[in-house]
Amino acid sequence: MTTRPLHLLSPYRLPTSYPLQMGADEVAAWLNGYAALWHPAALAGSAAAPATSNTYDHDTPLPGAVYCVPQGPHLYQPDDWRDRVRAAGAVAFAGTAARRESFANLKDALAERGEAGPLFDVPDDVVRLFTGLGYGYLLVDSLYEAQDHDRLLDAEGFWSDVSDAVKAATEGGDVRPPLSAAAEKLRVARESLYPGAMFLLDWVMPDPKELDAPWPASLAAGIPLTLLASAETLEQLQVQAPERFAELKAKIIPGLPPAVDVCCGAYREREDALLPFESQWWNLRRAREVTKALFGVDPAGYARRKSAYHPQLPSWLQHFGYRHAVLISFDQALIPTLRSTAVNWPGPDGKGVDAFTREPLPAHDPQTFFNLAYHLHQATSSDAAPTVALIHKGQPAAAGYADLLALAELAPVLGNWTGLARYFTDAVSGDYIGTQPADEFFADYLDDRVTHDKNPTPVTGFPRQLRLRRRLDSAFTLAALHHSLTPGAADLAELTAVENDIEARGVNPGPDSDDALSSSLARVEAAWATKLAERIQARSTDGQPGVLVFNPCGFTRRAALELDGFPNPVPVADPIKFAEFAGGRARLVVELPPLGFAWLPRTGNAAPPKPKLKTADGLTVRNEFFEADVDAATGGLRSFRDLRTRTTRFGQQLVFNPGSSMKARSVTVTNAGAALGEIVSEGDILDPQNEVIATFRQRFRAWMGRPVLEVRVELDVKHRPSGYPWHSYYGARFGWRDDRAVLFRGVNGQNTLTGYTRPVSPDYLEVRLGSERSFLFTGGLPFLQRHGSRMIDVVLSPEGETGSAFELLLALDREQPMQTAVGWVSPAPVVVTEKGPPAVGASGWLAHVDMPSLVLTSLRPADPGEGMNRAVVGQFVECAGFGGAAEIRFARDPSAAARVDGNGAHEHTLGLVGDAIPVDFSAGEKFRVKAEWA
Repeated sequence: MTTRPLHLLSPYRLPTSYPLQMGADEVAAWLNGYAALWHPAALAGSAAAPATSNTYDHDTPLPGAVYCVPQGPHLYQPDDWRDRVRAAGAVAFAGTAARRESFANLKDALAERGEAGPLFDVPDDVVRLFTGLGYGYLLVDSLYEAQDHDRLLDAEGFWSDVSDAVKAATEGGDVRPPLSAAAEKLRVARESLYPGAMFLLDWVMPDPKELDAPWPASLAAGIPLTLLASAETLEQLQVQAPERFAELKAKIIPGLPPAVDVCCGAYREREDALLPFESQWWNLRRAREVTKALFGVDPAGYARRKSAYHPQLPSWLQHFGYRHAVLISFDQALIPTLRSTAVNWPGPDGKGVDAFTREPLPAHDPQTFFNLAYHLHQATSSDAAPTVALIHKGQPAAAGYADLLALAELAPVLGNWTGLARYFTDAVSGDYIGTQPADEFFADYLDDRVTHDKNPTPVTGFPRQLRLRRRLDSAFTLAALHHSLTPGAADLAELTAVENDIEARGVNPGPDSDDALSSSLARVEAAWATKLAERIQARSTDGQPGVLVFNPCGFTRRAALELDGFPNPVPVADPIKFAEFAGGRARLVVELPPLGFAWLPRTGNAAPPKPKLKTADGLTVRNEFFEADVDAATGGLRSFRDLRTRTTRFGQQLVFNPGSSMKARSVTVTNAGAALGEIVSEGDILDPQNEVIATFRQRFRAWMGRPVLEVRVELDVKHRPSGYPWHSYYGARFGWRDDRAVLFRGVNGQNTLTGYTRPVSPDYLEVRLGSERSFLFTGGLPFLQRHGSRMIDVVLSPEGETGSAFELLLALDREQPMQTAVGWVSPAPVVVTEKGPPAVGASGWLAHVDMPSLVLTSLRPADPGEGMNRAVVGQFVECAGFGGAAEIRFARDPSAAARVDGNGAHEHTLGLVGDAIPVDFSAGEKFRVKAEWA
């Protein structure tokens, strides 16, 4: 009997040593042509598997052969080659980018030769099993070639099984048993190359704009699927595509091993890496709450479309109950380059999660399946657990994906399909990568917001969100302090609703002049401040007008206040440190105890306080810590120097990048009182042709008793920047004197060395030279760019920015810079009262933490445990880089205390020592302490 040779004629083979990039249609035509040769109608009568051959080797066609010539680049063929094919009794057909068309071309070519029969009408479900087996054969054969290994496939037995399957298809029988036997022989052959476990992962990342797109075929096939989506996208899916949502939910059964692993790293995709602590934690907590409500399960994996990675993230993930993470940039952000697919990723406190780091291959791209042998070879050569992941992003999968699924139905030839959770159970983490430095992470949020999102507040949205968040944290803290003193439940519904609204809006606040959420928050803030004031003044004397000032921070603050309603000067005595009075307005520097209060009288007959020094004269503002000289020619900061060494730490100008000059029209002393020195400069920013492109107003303030210089910049932009925002912007340029200085920046509370050109930080930048530490506090303005070795720009107004006012802070030699960063943007709620000081005195604390390196981000009322009346939870971050022990106290001694995780679950009990709650902590640790009262 004459056998039928099967050949794909092409100059290309599956790449094994390096990936080959061709056009998508050309690659699809190649793969579809090869798949067509595995159609039962083509396999009938063949004695061997289809081969990929060179055109030159078949100038003289073989008798009875079936040739596929894929569309696309091919080598020279004789002009009469098609005639030679017909003369030899062979057939030739074209492989195209469409699989059905390729199959139709095959059938048409065979029909022209007079062939017919039941194999032409084999159902698609049967054909896919043949093509899946054929693709597996091609990959295994390519892996042998990649490893230069003798082919150990039982070729005779393999083909016997294939022939039995073709016979079964001809007779209408079950083709699955013989095809499974053939696939099992492929598995044995592959294991001769790599005997260990191999893993295949199938991921789907729904496109929020294409929620009606069908799920990958693996969902219906029962193959484990990993879902990567924000909780907001899943909410939208439930509303906009309920049938798709129902399909997904049916595969997630609480209490049973899920067919779908849900990886949800955020409620909303946003710029979390530059947001305040509590905003980031809200996003994590809200993501878990919504996912639990939708599917009845907690997400075990963390993944995001918009990168928000930083060194502290793995510790925080473990704190919130995540067990593993996807450490992959889907938006071209900079992340550490890692070789292993699975790593243990720790935070600075030693806590961490397992992370998947291998970038998945796009399932919609035919190139993925053309280069799959290469990727498998690389995985088996370098991975402790060879792994290949595919990802779907809303586009239809290429035909090779269906072949892989069909092959998996027959046998695990290329490894086991698994979800991400099971993967970390079965796979071995390749590396312990250690704590990654902050410079290893960079997401270009500025370019995204300016170029892609056309955001009207690409820069000023961040400081506005920071201050709103700190106001929220202050309101929660006042509510918790009130709760710690008052039995009963705390009604937080309104405050929680405002929090959710503010966080859902995030750093896209819209016009500053009409902020309804800020107004709503102000009402809630005032209500809780009033409640707390009434509680601590319950036994105070009536008829003594005053104000109560609260400190929601866990450290002592020197608050600068400007208050109306002071008809006469009041005595400058504790807690007032400095004061000046004019026109019924008081300017005060008040020392506020941590988590405490200060009562100030509003009436008195004291003599006006005398200045201890000239706080402003000529071009200089000063206090007991520093002097700042304003440049008469430019209106910028000529020198910011400490009084001890008289050494200049900073100079400053306003600039338009790429080139400009600054020219002052006036420099005026606007206040020179006993508490405040203030100078205002006004002028123009000129282009190289001396045309005015913007006008400016800069205000420099030095408060007595506060070792910080306040800088407020107001810009009226005439010529708008355009283009790449890192090259075209208005900014505040700061310089220092010595290029040997090194830079540190605040990253989520940690002071980290940086050599990066764009050391973004919403907290602060430190210039360190020997023992000198000079600080630029950005107040939420996060985008900084170095110029040379002695200058840095704070980006203020790139293209599209509608904000015009910006605030910065300069400081010297701060031992705990994060305290300054948090304290500056935190409010000091003021309550006007007609009662005298509380019974305990004019000032005092209501809660206390005795370790300055622990920053309390918020204190909140919480659900009490069994037998308890009330509870509060404090959230702390260690910000000095050292572990240790601390004691936490409340004005009313607690009955019990415990450490709880980010979701409120009990971790371990803390034994009380007298009136103190002792707590141990690690360097850089984020933790929560719950105190309860019976």
